Amino acid sequence: MHNPPDYEGLEQIAWRENAENVGVRLSSKDRYILKKIKTYMWRFGYSEEAIKGRIQSDIMFAAWFAKEPRRTKIHERIAAAWLEEIELISDFDDLPASGPDAWYIATDGELRQGKKPATVKSLDFRWQTGQYTVFASHKYTRESGGNQDSQFQEVQAMLKHFQQCGNNTGIVLLAIVDGPYYTETKMQQLRRFERTTAPISKALPIQDVPPFLEGLQ
Repeated sequence: MHNPPDYEGLEQIAWRENAENVGVRLSSKDRYILKKIKTYMWRFGYSEEAIKGRIQSDIMFAAWFAKEPRRTKIHERIAAAWLEEIELISDFDDLPASGPDAWYIATDGELRQGKKPATVKSLDFRWQTGQYTVFASHKYTRESGGNQDSQFQEVQAMLKHFQQCGNNTGIVLLAIVDGPYYTETKMQQLRRFERTTAPISKALPIQDVPPFLEGLQ
């Protein structure tokens, strides 16, 4: 039985590291920090100099200006590091989010590289398992809400599109979904759109990826 990554613990470590770097980033005139200072000025009416001075003297106050780890795709990076340790995975590739090397499942179900199809999100990972090329998307979602529900709908749409994929039997598509948002009810909703015949698709949490890959052999 494989244990999933400790997303929450690793994110908290990243928050603390980012908080410790606020003073340094302020000294280097980091655009993100300066923008947050402007927001603080507007909200509470303090002067820029007063805020900067407090950042330099008060670690707890400075932490409010730390960059959010999710802005650096922390959950995707955690998942990538975890997946790369699986023995059945080789030639692992963390795919770009855009540009000529990005990959997508188009609305006709086919894989496309380069130009982004309308309303379609790029895939996150690609690797080899035996004779199969596996493409995967990854989502880590905590709670229900507008943006979170949109992520769920993106995964659902991707699986729906892939149902129309042709006879490329060497391809496997995984929708890796982690976090409290993905209850058994949500997973059942996603599984309705899986392909059980080649080319196969599967919605699953990351800890179920190793046994799934074993079943491909």
